[in-house]
Amino acid sequence: MRSVILITLLVALAVTAACFAAEGKKEEAKVPAAVPAESPHAADEKAIRASAEAFVAAFNRADPKAIGAMWTVDCEYMDEAGWVFRGREAIEKEYAGFFAENPGAKMENAISSIKVVGRSVAIETGTSTVKNAEGALLSKGSYNAVLLKDDDKWLMASVREHVSPSPSVRPRLADLEWLIGDWAGTKESKTVDFAFKWIADKEFIELAYATRDKEGVARSGIQIIGRDPSSCEVASWSFDSTGGLGQGHWRLLKNGCLIESVGLMPDGTPVSSTDILSKVDGNSFTWQSMNRAAAGQKLNDTEALVMKRKSR
Repeated sequence: MRSVILITLLVALAVTAACFAAEGKKEEAKVPAAVPAESPHAADEKAIRASAEAFVAAFNRADPKAIGAMWTVDCEYMDEAGWVFRGREAIEKEYAGFFAENPGAKMENAISSIKVVGRSVAIETGTSTVKNAEGALLSKGSYNAVLLKDDDKWLMASVREHVSPSPSVRPRLADLEWLIGDWAGTKESKTVDFAFKWIADKEFIELAYATRDKEGVARSGIQIIGRDPSSCEVASWSFDSTGGLGQGHWRLLKNGCLIESVGLMPDGTPVSSTDILSKVDGNSFTWQSMNRAAAGQKLNDTEALVMKRKSR
């Protein structure tokens, strides 16, 4: 149930290093072995992994009280079916009901990545599998979690789970071909520019975006969209000019897509949203951001913005 998404983009570096391995054998004896630098957040990462192990242990002994204590007071949890539970009490009740319906259920969890931002915020991604007492699969999927540090404890503030689709229904990145090209939308005195292009032999799509006003570019950023090997789902990783970052889970629809995102503002404030891209025709689509929240506080939905194609 603590079921986010991670992809390693630096695999090519490991392959490149291997190409020089044979040539460097004679030189290895002359060069002192490098001492790996310890991550400045090593202690926090260790504590987060310990917390994840404690969560699995509490789940496997069917202890909803212990699970509830691992969340912040104003937490939010979205399960793989899209149901949202807010606050410790609601989450405790949800897990208690699950344990009553599935006695003996067991969980296995694998962390894909831990990103510590500043001193008190972290993003954890991973996968989880839940089986019933007979060993039959109940659920399997990925999760992303925003954690906040409270004294010496790392507590879950926001968790979103995503079920892994079967191979026959897994989305294809090629289904986003219609987005490739340059787009623009105008609202009052502001303009939003989107530029989608294939990169890395069409294994990924890069989105460069910018908002402009009368004085010029107010904000810009880059988003990389691709298939996550751990879940075979479409995911995205965003980097904003203000210093913020985010991760998204894409659901490809018949005429558009729905993107559930979590991220961090430059000051470490956790944010989340659901963005909907609805295809109007080959040269236009609407974009709207809904279910927005910052630091656990709900924000207003944005109005739908019409994006028109400038070029392919």
